Amino acid sequence: MLMTREMDYALRILRALYREQQLSAAAIAQRENMPKAITLKVLKELHAAGLVSSRRGASGGYVLKETCEELYLWDLFQALGEPVYVNRCQRPGYRCENRPEGDCGLCRELSRIQSALDRELHKTPLSAIF
Repeated sequence: MLMTREMDYALRILRALYREQQLSAAAIAQRENMPKAITLKVLKELHAAGLVSSRRGASGGYVLKETCEELYLWDLFQALGEPVYVNRCQRPGYRCENRPEGDCGLCRELSRIQSALDRELHKTPLSAIF
């Protein structure tokens, strides 16, 4: 599946931070109708990926480290370690078991589709969809 629930939550968190600049995890969870525990888990992953930073204290919360004008869906998939492949034959180093000598028509067509998907995921910055 391309859009996992975790990816959906990550996009909603980024959207909330894009709109409000800084929010606590509780405020994000409430604003985006997400469970707080999941919000914290995904925020931790976004922090580890370098997309958000946290500030402690009474006026603390989470902020974006990257501008959404320069961040694309493809970047988010890569940052969260969820590469987007339409089929396993698109993974680097894959050797087709049906046509080990090469020239598999199915793999060739899926490669064409993969290229189109990659272009689309690079096409629109997150700021345009938030």
